[in-house]
Amino acid sequence: MKCLSMFLPISQPNKSRSFCVNSHLRPKRKLFALSAFVLVSTCVSNGQDITPKVSRYMDAQVEVNRFNGSILIAQHEQVLLQKRYGPAAVATEEQRLLSSRYRPGSIAKQFIAAAILQLNEKGKLELQDSVCKHLAKCPNGWDEIKIFNLLAQTDGIPDLDPSLQPKMAKSTTTTSDLLARLAVRPLEFRPGEKFRYGNSGYAVLGAVIEEVSGESCLKYLNDHIFIRLGMRETGYDDAGRIARNNPEIPNSILPSDLDLAVPYSWGRLYSTAEDLYRWDRALNSEELLSKPSIASMFTPYIDGHGFGWVVLKEFDRTLDTSAGGVYLFGSAIRRYAADGVCVIVVSNSDNADAGRISRDLAAILFGKHYELPSQHRAIDINPATFDFYVGRYQLASDFVLTVSKEANRLMIQSPNQPKIEIFPESETRFFAKGLDAVVSFIQSPQGKATQLVVQQGGRDIPAPRIN
Repeated sequence: MKCLSMFLPISQPNKSRSFCVNSHLRPKRKLFALSAFVLVSTCVSNGQDITPKVSRYMDAQVEVNRFNGSILIAQHEQVLLQKRYGPAAVATEEQRLLSSRYRPGSIAKQFIAAAILQLNEKGKLELQDSVCKHLAKCPNGWDEIKIFNLLAQTDGIPDLDPSLQPKMAKSTTTTSDLLARLAVRPLEFRPGEKFRYGNSGYAVLGAVIEEVSGESCLKYLNDHIFIRLGMRETGYDDAGRIARNNPEIPNSILPSDLDLAVPYSWGRLYSTAEDLYRWDRALNSEELLSKPSIASMFTPYIDGHGFGWVVLKEFDRTLDTSAGGVYLFGSAIRRYAADGVCVIVVSNSDNADAGRISRDLAAILFGKHYELPSQHRAIDINPATFDFYVGRYQLASDFVLTVSKEANRLMIQSPNQPKIEIFPESETRFFAKGLDAVVSFIQSPQGKATQLVVQQGGRDIPAPRIN
């Protein structure tokens, strides 16, 4: 599998992603039979039955993007629709259980933020404390980093070298290991100066939880959050046994913000749609945290980011959302608090865009515009057209996509990643085969591209041309 990773500072969800595409054309696969896991009342407050539209939409996701996972739509503390899509038959109870578990990826950062806020409420730390106050071996230069900076991702700590991630994923990483690997790299900016999305900061928060509570991070989460909320199917899977139910390794374009996650504090957490809904309901009460602490989680500090959440406007409503993916799993949660709505999508095949699916399901609920996924079909165009698109395109200050032409093929590449081929479905619109996203080129009157736009998750991510 070839991957083109993106980790962008974002003000919209699902802009922090990674391209992944097989280097060969995959064989056609039979459509999975659909099996309902739970299905309850599906009438929204205006009396509209959303089941037919949701079924048609999800059937298309299964057929086009091979979606294999679970969805849950709730409003005013009532589950409107809950269903699992995948193989119709599950051989054993253990296999059924494993097939309903998914890795929530970056959504798990919310649990870490909640743990820190609990410790704050207990008087064991202050959000304005230097992180060095709570680390036995604090790296040089970290004195200015506050706990708040880590929560709001304004800490400046670089993400770990991607070449180290596979090693960390397959081993037991300790607090000392983590800090030692981060200490050798300088901060990327002065703490508090700006926002940058990443994973290292929340892994450091996991180390803080251990130091302050005297428990392992994962034990703390289990004892003080999961058990308290009745999240019985949420935990830590050290053996990596969670089933994907896919005979092939799925591939993805822009599906995840944790493909290079640090497994130290959350990378191997698993959960279910039902448990994530229990988490959502806890955020509507003071069962776990006080109202001021919950409000701090959903405060948009920089670029719309709270503590593990992105806060923005969608469908003329305030939306709190998070999406993630790790080890080929994709997930998304959307909360429209004023409407009492929660939409959850968890999948074990991250080629289906969980963020887009959750957005479209919300659009169905609110009666807004959405589009059914459709198969991309390559067409023949004059390869000379590709010459107009060759160049470098800046997605972020420190992230540039390179588009090149090799013989009669158009290729795209991110820093330190292999090239992948994109195929035309029009003169300006391209896709990677089998994936739920497209790249469109915006041209000048002379035909030369001035920018490219990655279209995914119901949003457009522009990248101006820089040469």
